[in-house]
Amino acid sequence: MLNISAHLAYLLAILRNAVAVFSVQETRVQHTTWIGDRAYRPVTPPNQPRKLPPQAWVLLHNRLGRIATRFAALYTRWQNNTLPAPRAPRPRATPRPATAPLPRLPTAQGWLSARMPQAAPSAGMLEAVLHDPELPRFLAAAPQAGRLLRPLCRALALPLPTWLKLPPRPRPRPRPRPRPRRPHLSAK
Repeated sequence: MLNISAHLAYLLAILRNAVAVFSVQETRVQHTTWIGDRAYRPVTPPNQPRKLPPQAWVLLHNRLGRIATRFAALYTRWQNNTLPAPRAPRPRATPRPATAPLPRLPTAQGWLSARMPQAAPSAGMLEAVLHDPELPRFLAAAPQAGRLLRPLCRALALPLPTWLKLPPRPRPRPRPRPRPRRPHLSAK
């Protein structure tokens, strides 16, 4: 019987392969059909999401590989009882100097499923992994693994189980409203 880590590694390998194949198809030059002296290009459906740049597909392919590697390492350490103790939260880092912007992946719910129908089998397999009774125990011991699964669920449009959701952030204290100024009474 395969463990959670092996299931996740298998489905991420399938998804990485699908991303690689899809990115090649996506970056091909659209063929123009000439009929007489007029050029025609294939019409894209109106509700189709905009195309991602080729660098974004490479970024996604690499990120899926890192997720699989990191999850497997955490799972192995959990099984061997060698997980590190949780660290205190770090202060926010100072912003880096401005350089060329790096490509970013979309963050909308289901962005990968909407662009790539080949992701559907991986979504079904990830949903099966999320229903494994061992996964909540693992995430309780290694909450950093949830950070790997949440974006994956979001990209594939899977609802998060309650044990995978983050606790709500505390609301900042409301700023005190300035008191209305009273007109200054001057002595006459």
